[in-house]
Amino acid sequence: MVIYLQGNCMQIVKAKIDDIKEIARMNKLLIEDEQHPNKMNIYQLTDRMTGWLENEYICYLATDGKKISGYCLYRDDGEYYYLRQLFVERQYRRKGIATQILDWMYSNIWQDKKVRIDVLSHNENAIAFYENYGFSIGCLRMEK
Repeated sequence: MVIYLQGNCMQIVKAKIDDIKEIARMNKLLIEDEQHPNKMNIYQLTDRMTGWLENEYICYLATDGKKISGYCLYRDDGEYYYLRQLFVERQYRRKGIATQILDWMYSNIWQDKKVRIDVLSHNENAIAFYENYGFSIGCLRMEK
């Protein structure tokens, strides 16, 4: 599917094993941006992403055919879809790409059950984004 954002052509395509290094690089940026406590280095993230994509996770990329601007990583947990990661490169943010990725996922993949996500409680921008998209808090997980 081709999506036009601010005059630019973007496609949503299923990630391949060849894309893992780029996805792991973006995952590292996601960890930094959301100030996640994950201390994995890029090699560890690449190994983890390889295992995920070879097993239970599916990833879709937003791309103009040359450059990947974002990705969506999820799995089917039976009763619901679990959205593990949604990321847009810093220079492409606030252009509607994350919304377009979610719109595409709902139109093409997530049609038969709910979607669940985990958002860090201090990540106010992500919370606001997901609430504006229509997500609501289903439970509050606490840690000590």
